[in-house]
Amino acid sequence: MSKVRSTRRLLVLATAVLLVLASLPAVGTHEVGHEAETLRLHLGTDGTFFRYSAGGVPVTQTIGAPTRCEITVDGPLAAIDASDRGPGLVGVSLGTKSGGSQGIPCSRVDPSEDLTISLIGVPDAVTAAFDLELKGDAKIDIVLSLGTTTVGTFQVRAGSAILAGEGVDGSMTAPFTATATAADPIANCRNASDSGPDSGANDNCYLTVDPGASFDTVEFRPLGGEVSLEGSGDFANDPNFDTIFTLADFDGELGCDETNNSVSIEEGTVFGEITRLQNTDGSECVLKPFNLDVDTTLDTLSFVPQDNPGEPQPAAYQAILMFSPETAANPFESNLQYDQDDEGPLGFTDVPWCAGDPFTDTDASGSINTSVIPTGDTWCIVEATTSIVSATETRTTWTVVGIGDPKFR
Repeated sequence: MSKVRSTRRLLVLATAVLLVLASLPAVGTHEVGHEAETLRLHLGTDGTFFRYSAGGVPVTQTIGAPTRCEITVDGPLAAIDASDRGPGLVGVSLGTKSGGSQGIPCSRVDPSEDLTISLIGVPDAVTAAFDLELKGDAKIDIVLSLGTTTVGTFQVRAGSAILAGEGVDGSMTAPFTATATAADPIANCRNASDSGPDSGANDNCYLTVDPGASFDTVEFRPLGGEVSLEGSGDFANDPNFDTIFTLADFDGELGCDETNNSVSIEEGTVFGEITRLQNTDGSECVLKPFNLDVDTTLDTLSFVPQDNPGEPQPAAYQAILMFSPETAANPFESNLQYDQDDEGPLGFTDVPWCAGDPFTDTDASGSINTSVIPTGDTWCIVEATTSIVSATETRTTWTVVGIGDPKFR
C-alpha cells in the first residue's frame, strides 16, 4: 500500500499547480464494461420472481410461496413493502395483507392502503411499465422517489374516474395500454365495461411511466377503486407483459489492480478521481459497477458503487477532489462536506479528518486501516492542499478515503 500512498500524495502536490487540470483524464478513459438493462417482476403460473438482466447471465430473486397470503421480499434485487400487515400474494396478484383472519382480499390495494417496490442491488430506474389490474372506478396515484426525494406523482384512471378533458387516453381495445409522463402525468386506461376482478386481460392496464429522471422506489396509493400489481399472469405468462423497470446504465466497473481500479471526471470547476483499494476483509476482488456524476449547478460530485447481485464486496476507496475556488475571508479556510445517504441538501455534514494515517498499520487484507474513520462516518480526510488562484480566490485539493457511496461538495 505504500506505493499507492506515495503515488497519490505526489498527485495531490502536483494538483496544487492548477494548470495540470488540462492534462487530467475525464470519464471515458476508464473502459465501460457493465451496462445494466432491466429488472423484471414476473408473477405467473410458471414462477414468481424478480430477474435482473445486464447483458450477461441474468440474476433471479425468487419470491417464495405465501403463508396465509403473506410474503416477505427483501433483496438482493428488490424489496416489497405494504401498509397494514405487509404485502400479500394471491395467485398472480400482489396487494396488501388486510381484511379478516384469512387475509382476504390480500391481493389488492384499496384507498386505505399502499404498496411499495424498492430497488436494492441494481441501478436506479429511468422508466417503468406496470402490469396493473384495476378494479372499480379506479384512481391510482403512483409516486416515484429517489432516496427520500419525490421524483414525480403520476395517476392512472379507469371507469367513471376518467373525466372528460383530463389525462391522456390509452388504447381502446385489449390489451389495454397507457402512458404517463412528466408532461402528461394522468393516464386514462379505458378497460372496457368490466373493471371488476377475474376478467383476464380485460381488467388489466399495462401502464408505462416515464418521469424524465431516475428513481429507485415506486409507491401505489389508490384514491378510489382498487389495484393489484401483476406481472404477465393474465397474459398467459407472456414476459412482454411483466412489470419491467428499465435501468440506468452504469458508468463502468472498478477492480482492485492498476489496470481497472481508477476513474476520473472533470466538469466545469469540479474534478474527482476515485481509486478502488483492496477489499477490507481480504476477500477476492470482484468487479464493482459504479456511477460517477457531477452537478455543476450545485457544485457536487456523486460516487455510487453497486455490488453485483449476490456478490457483496466490502470495498474501500480513495478520492482526490476539487471544487469551485473559495473566496472566504480567510483565503486558506475551506471545508469539505458529504451526504452519506443521499438525503438531500439537509443531509450534508462536514467530512471529518482521519484519526490517523489509513495507509499505515493496514490490516491483513492489505487494504486501508478503516479504524481511523471516526465512528458514525464512512469517509475521512487524509490530506488537504490549498493553492492561490488569484488575489481573492483559493482552491483546495482534498485526499479522502472511505467505504461508502457519498455525494461530496
